[in-house]
This record gives sequence, C-alpha cells and structure tokens, in this order.
Amino acid sequence: MQHFFSRLFIGLMLFFFQAPAIAQPEAIKQRITAFNGAFAARTDSVLKPYLAEDFSVAAYMGTAATECLNTVLKSYRLDSLSYQHAQRQGTEWVVNVIIHGAEKETGNIYLNEQLQLLRFDLADRLYGMNRGAAAREVAVIPFEERNGSIIITVTINESKRPLRLPFDTGADGKMSDKSLADSIGLRISHSKQAAVVGGNINIEVSGNNNVHLNGFTVDRQSIAVFNKPVDGTDGIIGNAITRRYITQVNYSRKEIILYSFGQFTLKSNEQVIPVDVTTGNIRMSAILNMHKDKPLKAWFILDTGADYELIVFRPFVLKHKLLVDNFQVDSTGSTVSLGVNSPVFFGKADLLQILPAINISHFPVALMGSVDRTSAGRQGVDGSLGIKFISRYNFTINLMDKYVALSNRGVE
Repeated sequence: MQHFFSRLFIGLMLFFFQAPAIAQPEAIKQRITAFNGAFAARTDSVLKPYLAEDFSVAAYMGTAATECLNTVLKSYRLDSLSYQHAQRQGTEWVVNVIIHGAEKETGNIYLNEQLQLLRFDLADRLYGMNRGAAAREVAVIPFEERNGSIIITVTINESKRPLRLPFDTGADGKMSDKSLADSIGLRISHSKQAAVVGGNINIEVSGNNNVHLNGFTVDRQSIAVFNKPVDGTDGIIGNAITRRYITQVNYSRKEIILYSFGQFTLKSNEQVIPVDVTTGNIRMSAILNMHKDKPLKAWFILDTGADYELIVFRPFVLKHKLLVDNFQVDSTGSTVSLGVNSPVFFGKADLLQILPAINISHFPVALMGSVDRTSAGRQGVDGSLGIKFISRYNFTINLMDKYVALSNRGVE
C-alpha cells in the first residue's frame, strides 16, 4: 500500500477545489472519478486550504493532526479510488470508496457542509483508532490520591526502579528530571521549546521509550527531561495516554481504567462536556462571570496538574482588566511551573459556567499577575481548571468522541 494515502489526499484536493458549495452525491461521484489521475504531490501544503478547522487524525487535531497527515502522505500510496455511494449524516457527508492499491479495500471519507475534509477512517486506523469497533477494557491501573492529585507508579524501559508520576492532563507527554533520567538510562534524542504556566522553556526529549503501568506497556513514548524535579514525585505523565485510549479515572476505587477507542457507553449519571483539542490541550468552553453583569467567554483546559480550582492566565486577566475591576483579593501567592515563577491573586468569581450545563456560584479563582516572560499563558487557552475542581468527580476522557464526562464521586 505504498503511496496509499498521498493519492487519496491529492484527489480530495481536486474534489474540494471544483465541488459546488452544496454537495450532491452525483457531484461527489464525478469528483471522485475525476481525481484518479492526480496523485502526484506528497505534502499537505496543497491540501491545507481544504482541511476543516476541526480536521482530525485519530485523537489528534490542529498541528498534531497535520503532522500525522504528512506522515501518511509520505509513507503510503494508492492506485485509484472507485466511488461507491455517499450519504448525508447530520451536517456531514460520508463518502464510501473502494481503494485500489497493494490490497483492495473499502473506506469512508468524511466531509463537512463546505466540503472540507473532517477525517478518513483509514488514517484513523493507521493511528490505532477504529471508530466502528466496540471499545474494550485493556488495562486497570491503580493510583494513589494525594490531595486530589493522581499518582501512578510506573517503570520505564528495562529499569526496575519504580517511579511515582502525577497524571497531568495539562501536559503533552511524560517528563522526568535530569538526574533521574540519567540514572535510568534515558537517551536524549532532540530538544524543543515547551509552553508552561508563566512562559516557555527549552527541554530535552528522550524518544521511543516503553512505559510500563501495572503490567501494561505503552510503547513509543517521548519523555521530556528538565532540570527541576517535581516535589515529592519523579516527573509527570500526561496526555499521551488519553490520545491512545479512552481514559476513565475512578476516585472511588482509586483506579484508572483504559479502553480501546471505539463505541463506548456512558452511564446515565454522567455529565458530558464537549472538548476541543486543536491546541493540543483538552479545552472546554466556559463563561466566567467575575460579576453578575459581565459574562466573559473563555477556553479553560482540563488540568489535573494544576493545584487550583481555576487559574486564569495573564493575557486574559489583562484583556478584561480583572485585577482592577472590583476584584476582591482574599490572599496572594505564586505558582511555579518547571521553574517559572508567577504571582497569583486569589478570590472568587460570581459564577462559572462550563458549557453546556455545569453552573457553580462563588467559584474560587486565582488570577495571574505580571511575569518577566513574554508569554504568560498558552495559545488559545485562557486558564486551567485544576485538580481541586476536577477531584470532585470521577471522570472519563474520550478524545475519539471529543468529550469529558463527569460523575459524582461515590456514585457508581
């Protein structure tokens, strides 16, 4: 199946370029037939204008999804596509095709109403997601709770040393301090810049590691290495797990249960919150009412690594003048993220609404003060809903269907 997906995408590019604003199955069929001779380019550059804003490959969106797309384009090819049928499902078009390549198989291409590409199932499968299969339990991982924080014990590669890592949904991957990384033999593969609360830092990265969790192995993991240790633990374990598995945290039983991506049934007592991961974070749409007459729309991330109810980042604080608009400061302090120190001011918001239906009055907030860095937040993110809020609930993160589900602790 070499060059499998490159031809699919270039064909789609021609289809999008010529298609009418309102698609009909016959028009889709004509375009599928027309672009069978146009599978030459092997980059996403010509396709980017035709990608939907919420284009995804498996659980990845935004920049990560286009990186996955480039990998697909450079690694696979197909010979041709044969249109089978198209049907409308809600606001989407589902286009079924036969793919002629190293093997003959069928697949679906999903388009929005503007005929922009949303996803395609063969790329999802390449990255470990089969949307049509039933989700199945693959691992149960015990954890220790420390003031709400979720501490998991793991080993890495061939090392037998147990490591205690907080499960931090505000972090991309896994992190360890330099001395520990050296002691367990992590090899640095590259360096990169990482966003933290209060600024940006340069970190080194060890790639292609195996992380063992209670007998279950998550392979091909990158681990960031930094100079500052995490107090009382050995690093951080972040969203690399949630991008591979439906992740359920049960405080009542002190367990994390992992499920394969697929059709997953929630219980009737769970409150579903839609999420967006185009920025790489798990973002929830919210309205913050610092005062009753001033509702502010915001994006807050689910951040089990933040020791707050809600911390509001400096750009949002400045934009809306929150510290000078009759905010009553109850106390002051500071927040430290991987060595970056930022002042914070504690008080209460009149109301926090997490859309669509969670409303909490007199909600504790921490507003960030000025810092000596050019960036005091994360792009597309206005703040973090932290562990003091999240630990009120058992919760499920499902990045296939893009939601977080909350249920009261103690209710099974």
